[in-house]
Amino acid sequence: MPRILLVEDEQVNRDLFRRRLTARGFEVDTAGDGAEAVAAVAAAPPDLVLMDLGLPVLDGWEATRQLKADPATAAVPVIALSAHATAEAKEKAFAAGCAAFESKPVQLDRLVKTIQSVLATRVPPVPDPNATHVPAPPPPPTNGSDDSDIFAALAPAPDEAAATRVLTRITRTAPSPEPAPDPAPPPAGAAHDLCPINVKRILVVEDNDPNRVMLCRRLEKQGFATVEARDGREALRLVTVYRFDLVLCDIMMPEVDGYQVLQALKADPDLQALPVIMISALDEMASVVRCIEMGAEDYLTKPYDPVLLRARVNACLDKRRLRDQELAYLRAVADLTRAAEGVEQGRFDPVVLTPVAARPDALGTLARVFEHMAREVQAREAQLRQEVQRLRVEIDEAKKDAQVKEITEDGFFRDLQRKAAGLRRRFRKDEAPPSATADTQIIPAPRKEEGGGRREEG
Repeated sequence: MPRILLVEDEQVNRDLFRRRLTARGFEVDTAGDGAEAVAAVAAAPPDLVLMDLGLPVLDGWEATRQLKADPATAAVPVIALSAHATAEAKEKAFAAGCAAFESKPVQLDRLVKTIQSVLATRVPPVPDPNATHVPAPPPPPTNGSDDSDIFAALAPAPDEAAATRVLTRITRTAPSPEPAPDPAPPPAGAAHDLCPINVKRILVVEDNDPNRVMLCRRLEKQGFATVEARDGREALRLVTVYRFDLVLCDIMMPEVDGYQVLQALKADPDLQALPVIMISALDEMASVVRCIEMGAEDYLTKPYDPVLLRARVNACLDKRRLRDQELAYLRAVADLTRAAEGVEQGRFDPVVLTPVAARPDALGTLARVFEHMAREVQAREAQLRQEVQRLRVEIDEAKKDAQVKEITEDGFFRDLQRKAAGLRRRFRKDEAPPSATADTQIIPAPRKEEGGGRREEG
């Protein structure tokens, strides 16, 4: 059973998280501030730490930095929890050494998946604070391998060493663009507007190999997981197989260009919510306007400015996260409304409210209270139906008695009763055997003469 240290200063939240995680099969210890958490990990290192960032005494960022600075605790993965899921907070958390970032209010299923993912990829010793917790294949060693080498290799007049470095980067690109640590594809019919996964996955669509490698490397350094597509046709295939949080799409590509990719994405009801940033060497206003009108979230020109790239990507992902939260909230409200209609129509199904009641926010509280009240209403309706049935039986019996009384008290019925009684008496008299009475005369039988003859009358 994995042991987790939950660091949360709010007592209510701490108890709630502890109960829910314990129910999911984790052993949970708790700490109320950052200093207490550092001491607890040093005394008995857990398998994972859930670290709130806004802590007293020692905040979550500093507590994580101290854990990662100590060789004895550096291998313990830390997942940051914060209600302020800004790009700056995330970047600061990853820089401190956090393996993942979860925004509050936390969705338990998503948190459990993140915990399992982090535990599965946990590798000692000290993890690289700038690396995503979904490991990507490391680049082969080069002379001073950094982003300046890439830009130098892309310069108009590269030297031989720079060209060699570019070819080496291209060589490390796998033939298949599918990411190795990819979770299972979504089932058929699954909605694409669910709440985002913890590690943001970005699809980079670029036909120029050096540019694509450079862009992917920059994004991976910022904590994102990337998938490469060499042309528009491959990009349209990948978006139907995997779930992406953002698409960076070049405009000028052979066969299927960026405009066609953007048009296809926005025409698909399941993919039209996927944000797309168009990238191009064309710095023409007409091209920018066309992309925005077609539904693109933003537009970047080559060569990429690292600061501007990070700002645009984080802005799009934040908008996507907020939109997903809004959609999830609206779906929960729709489920609650449907449950209310079911109560009104007498066909309430408690299963409808199960996912809404699991929410830790006010809407979840409302759903739990409503579910309790709906069950009480169902029980009362069942009891009332039984009472109505009993009363219906009693009313039927009373009606029957009244009808019988009305018939028996009628003059015609009484006359029939008298006639029937007279007929019964007559039938009894006719069937009775005759008996001697005062009015009956007994006639004696004739006697025979002695001698056997009859006397002659003379």
